[in-house]
Amino acid sequence: MDDQHKSDIYNGLFSSLTSNATEVTFFKELVANASDGFLTIDEESRIVFANPAIEAILGYTPSELIGRSKLTLIPERLRSAHERGLEAYIRTGETHIDWSGIELPALHKDGHEVPVRITLQEHSYEGQRLFTGIFRDLSERKTRQRRFEAVFNNTYQFTGLVDCDGIVIEANETALSFADLDRADVVGKPLWETYWFQLTEEATRTARLAVEHAKNGEFFREEIRIQGSNRTAVIDFSIRPITDSHGETQLLIPEGREITELKLRRQHFELLHRLFRHNLRNDLNIINGFAELLAQALTDDDLHEYATRIVETSSRLITINETAKELADITLNNDYSRTDIDVQDALEKTVAELHDQYPKSSIEVATAVNAVVPADARLRTVFIEILENAIVHTDEPRPSIEVRLVHSSADETIGITVVDSCPAIPETERVGTFNKEPVTQLKHSSGMGLWLARLIVEDYGGYLNYERRADNSGNRITIHLPVIEDV
Repeated sequence: MDDQHKSDIYNGLFSSLTSNATEVTFFKELVANASDGFLTIDEESRIVFANPAIEAILGYTPSELIGRSKLTLIPERLRSAHERGLEAYIRTGETHIDWSGIELPALHKDGHEVPVRITLQEHSYEGQRLFTGIFRDLSERKTRQRRFEAVFNNTYQFTGLVDCDGIVIEANETALSFADLDRADVVGKPLWETYWFQLTEEATRTARLAVEHAKNGEFFREEIRIQGSNRTAVIDFSIRPITDSHGETQLLIPEGREITELKLRRQHFELLHRLFRHNLRNDLNIINGFAELLAQALTDDDLHEYATRIVETSSRLITINETAKELADITLNNDYSRTDIDVQDALEKTVAELHDQYPKSSIEVATAVNAVVPADARLRTVFIEILENAIVHTDEPRPSIEVRLVHSSADETIGITVVDSCPAIPETERVGTFNKEPVTQLKHSSGMGLWLARLIVEDYGGYLNYERRADNSGNRITIHLPVIEDV
């Protein structure tokens, strides 16, 4: 086939579409500038036309392809199948693949394979049968798909995909391996009929109820026990709806995070909490009461001193026990309701309360800025613990403390900085509170006030920061809290 004949075929392809010269030009430019590749072959699999987009997809310029066999673009292992397929179609008129769109690998000029989606169409020109394929590069989509599958199958959570009727479409490897299941064991089944939820009627009912809520656009979450291949597990189970731009639910995503060990630890913690709250507190109060009576009754100086030490030690243990109890309450209680709290107002109330308790102390609040933060009644505990710590640990007879409010634009927080004149907080007291060092038997804090403050602040989404004053005359502890709005 000479170059003139190739050019005639190319021009004829478009002129056969319409006799209008303007429309011919329009279609030529449309194909020439399309992002999809166009490739036309004849009955002998010779390429008679290729548009410029083919180069971006497969590396060949149109001139490099025209006149060559289509097998140039087909991986060697598939060439015989392509040849047989075209021959069979020309002979019988029956297709062996979906011409409306099929995903196949094409061979790039540099030798690597490119995933493409090809749409095929037969047409004719001057009695010659021609076949045009439209090539769409799927490389980016395939890459995204592989990344999604990597995340989907390598998460520790049980994750799946179900339709709005609750029929399972996909389940990740974590969920399948937990019950020693294959994908075929669950895909196509209602979620509540899958193996995981057959442990109890309650589990089955919960899964079905979750689908009902989620398909109506509601987020569902509950703890349930499910069954695996050789054990059961308590999971934090949820289903969230995926909606379209109109808010209509299209798909549902069930998830399950195993909390079996967490649940067991919580039960142990609740037992310890009851011991702290009742048994230990009652026994300490008895010891403290009898020790006070002994201190008042004993006349021997040595014995009186021993009894006084018992009073002081038991009083300190009662205080620690109360802090531990409050810490346990915060950990176990999920009923705290967040509200918008004015930082300056909450701070001034705490300062007034501490002034009544420590009349010799002076707490000056400098409020160049103010803010509203999402918090609850526990914010008072944070202020009390840090301010009282600054009052009782100074050597000065009249403690003087400065509190500054500073807005941080870097992380959108309000910083409440407490500046004192106390000795440096020992390294052991900072472990786990102002740094990330693990708490060990050799390195740990003896008090729990700062620890309690840290847990509350972190629950608010904030953090604590500690540093010595530049002149080494005291400490600076800053409470960073996320801001709703500046005041």
